[in-house]
Order: sequence, then structure tokens, then C-alpha cells
Amino acid sequence: MNKAEIFDIWAPATARWSPWAKPVLFAHLDSIPAFPAAIPQLPDIAWARNLDMRAALVLDLPGAESVWLGLALTSLGFRPVPLYNAVPMPGIARLAELDFLVHSTTVVNVSEIMTALTCSAEKLAAAALPLNAPPAFLLDAHRRAPRRIVHPSQFDNRSICFTTDFPSATFLIAQGIQRVVLVQRSGLQPQADLAQVLRRWQDTGLYLERLQLDVANCPEPFHVFRPAWYGTMFQRALAAIGLRRSSSGGFGAWGPDSSSGG
Repeated sequence: MNKAEIFDIWAPATARWSPWAKPVLFAHLDSIPAFPAAIPQLPDIAWARNLDMRAALVLDLPGAESVWLGLALTSLGFRPVPLYNAVPMPGIARLAELDFLVHSTTVVNVSEIMTALTCSAEKLAAAALPLNAPPAFLLDAHRRAPRRIVHPSQFDNRSICFTTDFPSATFLIAQGIQRVVLVQRSGLQPQADLAQVLRRWQDTGLYLERLQLDVANCPEPFHVFRPAWYGTMFQRALAAIGLRRSSSGGFGAWGPDSSSGG
């Protein structure tokens, strides 16, 4: 399959949630080598068996974990919706065999996400999900790299999510969605950018739950604290602080003092 065919599987033209699927990583799939279609053992989803079609999921997990969990959830009727908007480092195909160099040169390594999207496409197509299947939005929990020092010689592809990257609460409710489950490894509150999204949904009447995979085995209700600088201006400020936009879309560019690229 080529990259256009893979994207069509992840975002069918007439599927309800396809307008929100991000094409950024798919546009760069031809920059990675052809990996064998090896799907790991999918995560346990016993915690989700009591969810019904009135639930939406937000999977904010490290790297490709959200892809594999989203794929597992197709067996319960959920459609994974990729929201990754970080651009991979240029020349990643040449560096694929030197994984340590990719990790050290790029701030957020998205190559494993790209591989997972490719490897899982055939299985996702075979799931034959209804076009109105409830969504499981996929995010990379490492997108902001908040604890990593960024050097000028690195390809800086840190990113954030915006409220416009998700359907509005009004639209979700109109589609029959009544509750949203945030799935993350740990932490009582969502990341700062995602908190803006969830708080808006909460304020509009959606019921929020969370699942901390490292410490719990079932979702629990939770309340999103009002984020600092709640609203559009805060997200614009986040985007302006050190994040770099790629000319081809998404987030990612060499630092201005870097001799590694333009």
C-alpha cells in the first residue's frame, strides 16, 4: 500500500470523524523504509468492555502505544482517529538503522508511530468499522517533550494539540456522545494543551472520566481544573513559545543556529 491508501484506511472519506484525522505523518510515510508488517500483542482492553457507543476516547499515550490501543479498541467498535501533527526528521530513511542517532538528533521520535500506522492499516481495514463508529482520538504523550533540553543542532518537532484539532462538544453531543474517557499512563490531570480541550467539553456538559493505565484498571470520574489563561490566547501563546512550524504542515524544523539542515 502507498501512503495515500494507508491514509484512506485511517480516514475514510465518508467516516464521521475523518475531517479531524491529521495527514501530517501519513504525508511522510514514504520517507521511512519498508518494515515488516509485525503487529505486537495488543493491549488488554477489559477496562473498556462496559463502554457503549455514547462514549468517546482520548488516548494520550507515549509513542506508538496509542496506535496499538486504538487498534485493539476496534474490536469493541471504536474508530481510531490519529491526531499526530509532528513532522519526522528529514532523512529519517537513511538513519533508520541508526536508531540511537535518530533519538539524539530529533526532539520527538515519531518513526515508531509511523511504522505502527503502516503495519496496522490492513488489520484496521479488516475491522470494517461503521462510518459512524464512536471515536478514539490518538495522541503522542511525548509531543511536547516538556522535560527535554532542546539543542540548536536538533530537529525540533515538539507540538501541541489545539481545541480546533477536536470536534466541539456541541458536535459530539449531536452525534450521541455523552461521555469522554481520557486514557493516559499516569497523572491526575491532562497535559496543559489537552486540558484546554477537555475543559471546554466539560463546560458544555460532557461527562469526563479518566483511566491511569499504570495505577488503575477501570475509568473513574474526574474534573478538569480550569487551566491558566483558559481560552484561545493561551493556546496561541503555547504555540509561540519555541515551537517551530514546518513549511509542509505540522510542527518541525531545524533550529536557527543548526548546521544540520535548513
